[in-house]
Amino acid sequence: MAQAAPATESYLRPLDGLRGAAVLLVMAYHASYLTAGWGPRILPGGFVGVDLFFVLSGFLITRMLVTELRRHDRIDLGGFGLRRVRRLVPALVAAVLALEVLRWLRPSIAARSLSGQAITTATGVWSAIGSALYVSNYQQAWGRAFVPELSHTWSLAIEAQYYLVWPFVLLAMWRLRLPRWSQVGVMVTAMVVVWVHRAQMWTDQAHYLPLYVRTDTRVDVIIAGSVLGLLAAWGDLKVGHGRWLRVPALLGVAVLIVVSTSSETGDVHLYRDYGLVAVTLGATALVASVITDPDWSFNKIWSLGPLRWLGLRSYSLYLWHVPVFLMVASNMGGRPVWLKTGVGLAVAFGLAELSYQFVEKPFRHRRRLPAAEPEIDPSPAQA
Repeated sequence: MAQAAPATESYLRPLDGLRGAAVLLVMAYHASYLTAGWGPRILPGGFVGVDLFFVLSGFLITRMLVTELRRHDRIDLGGFGLRRVRRLVPALVAAVLALEVLRWLRPSIAARSLSGQAITTATGVWSAIGSALYVSNYQQAWGRAFVPELSHTWSLAIEAQYYLVWPFVLLAMWRLRLPRWSQVGVMVTAMVVVWVHRAQMWTDQAHYLPLYVRTDTRVDVIIAGSVLGLLAAWGDLKVGHGRWLRVPALLGVAVLIVVSTSSETGDVHLYRDYGLVAVTLGATALVASVITDPDWSFNKIWSLGPLRWLGLRSYSLYLWHVPVFLMVASNMGGRPVWLKTGVGLAVAFGLAELSYQFVEKPFRHRRRLPAAEPEIDPSPAQA
């Protein structure tokens, strides 16, 4: 038997397929815009795909940063920031600008606000700026009018805000020479604090949105992925040593299936009753299993070509599918559901492919990335 190897870059290819599955969950969740009035909502809890993205982001970013720390005893914060900007900002800005230009040229084609009211110019500008500056999650949490086509950028904002803080936390723990168990203890404690904080914030279903989109109530998922990143960088998560994770991974998949098929974003059980904790743990167990046990027949699913193809385009798909679905629904409301769905999917995939080929790839590969940078984009390419 081959010697077990740490979970490094060369063993991350199946994670592309996992990201492909995650973006499919999110797209199925938002497909209700197209299928409204047709029947039961498709995957009412498909938002769990965002939790998978969060775990993957925490894992990949942390593994990269800790690897750099161990190699060079420092983190190139400027280089880290530049890489994040090159990977994430161009595609987001392109999507936001395209939406705002379209809204200006053809106001009638854009969707109305979630309350059914027309979007004003001021609201459009406010939403565009907030999305581009990665603060849209708090804009929406405050209850301000917000462009629905950009509402999904809340998850991108959470990740960007995490990127601003997490490298400094890692550096502090490194400089203080905290033992490994202490570092993991700090992170697990932070997760528990978020879990309790979120449960105590629950009042009623009418006010669930801040709990769903705020960084302080959702960052636990990224922290969970960061724990995996630490363990992988330390060599404690090794390929070939993950057989013990098979049962937890299957239980995690079961949790994701149950929540995606039977829950809504405002369900009390997710917040007050710690349902989102189960989602976090389930997603973390699945990602850990894929990292350490890629040869398990179940995990080979994530290496399938179609899923990996989707995973590579998941960021652009995430950016474009919501505005496309909303605009198609708003302008083809009286047409058959099959036609709206077909048009929505065709346009979303078409625009995502254009974004991937002509925006994402050129900026990402403008120059060679440092060796510590994982080949797999950690965002939905990112949620």
